[in-house]
Amino acid sequence: MNIAVFASGTGSTLQTLIEQQEVQGYHIQLMVANRDCPAIARAKGKHIPTLLSTDWDVIDTALHTHNVNLIVLAGFLAIIPSWICEKWDKRIINIHPSLLPKYGGKGMYGIHVQEAVLQANETEAGCTVHYVSADVDGGEIIAQSRIEILPEDTPHTLSQRVQVQEKKLLPRILGELSKQHSK
Repeated sequence: MNIAVFASGTGSTLQTLIEQQEVQGYHIQLMVANRDCPAIARAKGKHIPTLLSTDWDVIDTALHTHNVNLIVLAGFLAIIPSWICEKWDKRIINIHPSLLPKYGGKGMYGIHVQEAVLQANETEAGCTVHYVSADVDGGEIIAQSRIEILPEDTPHTLSQRVQVQEKKLLPRILGELSKQHSK
């Protein structure tokens, strides 16, 4: 299964996906960024074609040019236009740092999610892999990973612990989707 990874930040999740692609049976064909970011250098360092663009027509063309089967949002801080969501229905997934449907939607990313989780006195946190729809963080849930919130957790420590779960869950789900794709 050929994937495109969309990222806007450091590319730490991209790095995990690079390291797991042979084991899990997918191939990163393209890395797309909507801003200049360290993820671009990570991709280029592994000879993965990169595209820096905010033009969705250009991005869509590149996806087809690189024979992409699935788009993976990995720290991509942009809203996907509804026409892309419709055209790529059930072929765009995202990893979100909460147990959706809680703590999703506009403004709920990164440390903001864990601040909200702790302020609400939740007993558990985690991450969700879901299909992307035009409704931000509202697409069908594929899988979740849960962790207990510890009394000493801060937004930063909780965020770090959730990121560990994200980097286990996302490659595993990609492996499962890749097996389904090859059938």
